[in-house]
Amino acid sequence: MRAIVSVANREGLTELARELRNHDVTIFSTSGTLQALEAVAIEARPVSELTNFPEILGGRVKTLHPAILGGVLARRDLPKHEEELRAYNMAPIDVVVVNLYPFAETVARPDATLAESLEQIDIGGVTLVRAAAKNYQDVVVLVRPQDYGPTMQEWSEQGEVSMETRRRLAAIAFQHTASYDTVIAEYLNSPAGEYFPEDLTLGLERVKALRYGENPHQQAAFYRWAGAADGIATVAGAEVLHGKELSFNNLLDLDSALATVQSFEAPTVAIIKHTNPCGLACDDTLVNAYKHAHMGDPVSAYGGIIGCNRPIDEATAEQITQLFYEAIIAPEFTPAALDLLRQKKNLRLLATHRPIEPRVLNTPSLRMGRPEVRSVSGGLLLQTPDAAGGHEKAFQSVTERKPTLEELTDLMFAWKAVRHVKSNAIVLAHNLMLVGVGAGQMNRVTSVQLAVEKAAERSRGSVLASDAYFPFADGVEAAAKAGVTAIIQPGGSIRDEEAIRMANQYAIAMIFTGKRHFRH
Repeated sequence: MRAIVSVANREGLTELARELRNHDVTIFSTSGTLQALEAVAIEARPVSELTNFPEILGGRVKTLHPAILGGVLARRDLPKHEEELRAYNMAPIDVVVVNLYPFAETVARPDATLAESLEQIDIGGVTLVRAAAKNYQDVVVLVRPQDYGPTMQEWSEQGEVSMETRRRLAAIAFQHTASYDTVIAEYLNSPAGEYFPEDLTLGLERVKALRYGENPHQQAAFYRWAGAADGIATVAGAEVLHGKELSFNNLLDLDSALATVQSFEAPTVAIIKHTNPCGLACDDTLVNAYKHAHMGDPVSAYGGIIGCNRPIDEATAEQITQLFYEAIIAPEFTPAALDLLRQKKNLRLLATHRPIEPRVLNTPSLRMGRPEVRSVSGGLLLQTPDAAGGHEKAFQSVTERKPTLEELTDLMFAWKAVRHVKSNAIVLAHNLMLVGVGAGQMNRVTSVQLAVEKAAERSRGSVLASDAYFPFADGVEAAAKAGVTAIIQPGGSIRDEEAIRMANQYAIAMIFTGKRHFRH
């Protein structure tokens, strides 16, 4: 039996090669892999012995040869194929072990040039993998180190690799090359700003299977974008430091928590329930931001998810441990904070190990391949992210009374906060703290009523942000009667003048932003 072994990732190579030799498999390798095997005294031969042709063009052409591809693609159940192999002095190849050049890791480096990146596009390896996978009934194809051990164990225990395993490995191989090509296409599309090409594949790799989805009767799994991390804080890239296994709903809430605090530069804490912030505050210190976030809605905070945009210190951890929370995500945790929080056996702790800070649209992370994706029956919806930029230069004061400096500060805070609340979204804020939220209602005035009901007496002197325009003046009137002193909203309704007149009637300052923040 013969094997082609050519791997860029040498993990598990030695153990695999020894197992192949134990099965009397002759190993043929390309130059780099051959040297690695010779270094650990494992017998292998150069692929040039099969091709009678040297590696050329700086290694660009090594395995693209009929002697290799013919040996991989020949069907053992067709006498004509066997006759042709003999006629051309070729032999079948039974095992193909290939993983590809590290293209994703190369392009993730800020200093990677176009020429260097193009050199990391694997051609021969992809061809070998696809050929072996096509002929999986006769050829075992391995592209991932984690598959080496189980496959060799099955071979040893059963005397062969079953057809079921061969087919599964072939599926893995085709998915591997598809994901590889997706990352390349994403890279080549990015300079041209081709966000939505006519044909699109999404490169994803499974992080883990989940116990269930939103409900116990639903199956679920967690995936991340394929390729190297691009330097921003993400839930998929965060390290789990402690706690129970993460659930589907935990992950959704953690993503909302991360996105919410990512909108602010000052120390910020968000408390999330069902993907909406029930508590949110900024302050000079994280511990005070936490206290004020919790004050926003102490009842709803119970069992919530916490997001912080600063490392969690001991003082903040002491406050958090006084209540029950499901999970926390932050850039880091100090050792003293970890010691305290780990006393909560089930509390999940996630560290992004990257700064959590506002993003702008021109960052590399927002190139094609990293869109926001929503599923609908029969397809997917893709969009670019709703960036956190305030665009204050486009804001327009439209009422007789202009906002005070204090009101303006709270209005900017509220405007950033409202984009993380489900539409129709209304938030009330005071002193950089969320005091009332109205989310997900079928009409805007009901959202206003919910927000002021939640805020109660704290409505007086607060400011209001609306994610979209007021279609009628009733929402403005409800806010005014509750004591709201300033409003920020996109504007754009045919009844804007009615809303402005209502605001003037109650001496409310109102700003139009010209931009909405729907979150369905």
